[in-house]
Amino acid sequence: MALKILIIRSEDGEVKEQRIIEGTLDKSLKDTVIKALELWNPQKSDLVVVKHKHEVNVNLPITKEQYELYSQFNLKRFGDRAVFELPIYIISFENEWVEDQIRDSKVFVVAPYVDEATSSKVLELAKNITSEEAEEEIEEE
Repeated sequence: MALKILIIRSEDGEVKEQRIIEGTLDKSLKDTVIKALELWNPQKSDLVVVKHKHEVNVNLPITKEQYELYSQFNLKRFGDRAVFELPIYIISFENEWVEDQIRDSKVFVVAPYVDEATSSKVLELAKNITSEEAEEEIEEE
């Protein structure tokens, strides 16, 4: 099923590219992995693809269109709000290992586009993954 897909490229805590395309999540993800593969230097880092589930809360009532969109992502009702799990894929093509933690400096983030509020959270996640603060948190542990 065709969806709107959000694709973000983040490098060193800064969003370098952000676009929304139409397509299936699987094909968009695979195309982005191929793009990351072209940018990846195997002598310098690992190439890693990780899937996360991001929990999104929305207040009820929701529209029929929202219901149809959210129900694709394990929609559940809790009292006066609904919760769904947005799949977010992180494709790390420049990274380094620091002890037993990986420090990502260049990534693509691929996720279904739901709305602007959710997209801004995904955008912040993309920036945070590659920021220096993420590296400092690893060092503090």
